[in-house]
Amino acid sequence: MFELVLVICLALRPDQCAIERPPSVERFPTAMECTRNSYVHVVHWLMEHPAWNVRQWRCEQPGA
Repeated sequence: MFELVLVICLALRPDQCAIERPPSVERFPTAMECTRNSYVHVVHWLMEHPAWNVRQWRCEQPGA
């Protein structure tokens, strides 16, 4: 299983960054499926968190 991992930074303080694993996003059975379908979740997360920017996102196995 693979999960979405976001590197997020405050829009007004781009030097203040954190890692976010959105709990509402399903886990994907393969890395390819995660990569292909995560963009929609990234955009949705951004719409719900307007004070943040997504600097990077990736798919990884939980606990990795």
